[in-house]
Amino acid sequence: VGVLALSVAASAHHGTGASYDLSKLVTVKGVITKFAWSNPHSQLYFDVTDDKGTVEHWSAEMNAPGNMERAGYTRRGMLDLFKIGSNVTVSGFRSKAGTPVMVFSKAVMEDGREFKTQNGPGAID
Repeated sequence: VGVLALSVAASAHHGTGASYDLSKLVTVKGVITKFAWSNPHSQLYFDVTDDKGTVEHWSAEMNAPGNMERAGYTRRGMLDLFKIGSNVTVSGFRSKAGTPVMVFSKAVMEDGREFKTQNGPGAID
């Protein structure tokens, strides 16, 4: 029973393909409202304003902090990159539910700095 419970939990946690449309990369421009260095996945939050002035609150699910640390990134470095109020262009794979949520692939800051996911389903070249 314990093994079955663990396998169901692992399957639910690693269901990126079930939650996100991995066939369609989307790119949106917005303003960062928050960056959360947290388990199980860090999150980037940003507001996107359309042509009519309507603001949509987006979030992008990123790698776990441990994965980012192994790739050489630090919490402080990520907070310095993703400063609240900064303009950002974010690419990723949108939620199948149509909500403004994506699995993160890449961010380009207004000054040209880029951050890409290190591995996993959001990774693109």
